[in-house]
Amino acid sequence: MRCRICGEECGDGTLFDEWVKPTFTDHDKLHDGDVICDACLFWFDERSEELARRIGKDKPQRMRNYSHFVVNGEWIPLSKGDKRAMQVLLLAEPFPELAAIAESGQKHIVFRVTRNPSGSKAGWVQFEERALFVRPDELRVLLGIIETLYTTFSKSEIGTGQYRQYRIRKFGLAGWLALEARIKPVRGALLFRLALFLAQKEKGELSGVTGAGGNVAGCGLAGDSARLQKSLPPNDMATVRRRSEECGVHQPPGQVRQLAMPAFSSECG
Repeated sequence: MRCRICGEECGDGTLFDEWVKPTFTDHDKLHDGDVICDACLFWFDERSEELARRIGKDKPQRMRNYSHFVVNGEWIPLSKGDKRAMQVLLLAEPFPELAAIAESGQKHIVFRVTRNPSGSKAGWVQFEERALFVRPDELRVLLGIIETLYTTFSKSEIGTGQYRQYRIRKFGLAGWLALEARIKPVRGALLFRLALFLAQKEKGELSGVTGAGGNVAGCGLAGDSARLQKSLPPNDMATVRRRSEECGVHQPPGQVRQLAMPAFSSECG
């Protein structure tokens, strides 16, 4: 038997036609097969007791409402309120073997994930319905710039480039011009959208500091404020997953497959 979700041969499974609901819309991403394997079925669970236990909830939880990471074989589910923890996972080494970030919390996205080799320093991230290859250094710099702006401006202003004048005066014209010039070329690209989603206002290692007169001083995790001046290549900012005739939405030549249900560690991440 072959799983219609991951395309892998499996010894057992649930008949796909009996499991699938009329609301399922990702038929273009299915493989040939008759069943959904137990590993894939795990990620579609709408009443997961294991997830509830992991996040400290009393009632079963929907997998699609959470972001999911696997690091060193450990499954780490996170809610939207855990964006700082998501940053840490994406910026640390090794890079997660699986990273699925739910922006809306209303769609099943883990089955779309491109699996990263264990021990990688960079890798694929599934951000809602789109995937991008993330290099931590580039994400770190972009986050530093956005979080510096976020000390004064709203995410809407940063995302659209339409800033309120009184906030520009409050932030400092020189500092704003310098940082806006850095992000303007990549605004709207997928890495920019991911960084904006992850950005946090509260003080943290990534937060920059705006001094008197709007001078930028700091991009903590970057370890060097000069990184704010480094180029962010536009080619690395956009979606890099492409369609191919052989493997649909999967990116050649890397192997794209559903990650089997990870072995659970005794401790929650």
